Amino acid sequence: MTTDLTTEILKQIRDGITELREDFNQRLDQTNSRLGRVEQGLNDLGEFMRRIALDQAKHECFHAHHVERLEEDVTESESARPTARKKNCRLKAVGGEPTSA
Repeated sequence: MTTDLTTEILKQIRDGITELREDFNQRLDQTNSRLGRVEQGLNDLGEFMRRIALDQAKHECFHAHHVERLEEDVTESESARPTARKKNCRLKAVGGEPTSA
């Protein structure tokens, strides 16, 4: 009788451990699934941010190129302008009409 009772208790302990292990494995699978979704979301976010950074770099390069061109144009314009003013001043001093070059 004690042997039967001990055997029954051990079977219940074994069944409880098996049930606990199955529950733990199920929860572990759910956690892994959630972590997989989070990881995928982070990968997508990283790719999106990478694209934004590349687009920003392209925009800055495009803008910098055009600013340089504008600065060159302004420099050329400023260097050409005093020469035209000097010519106009000379013509007025002589009494002639300034002509556009």
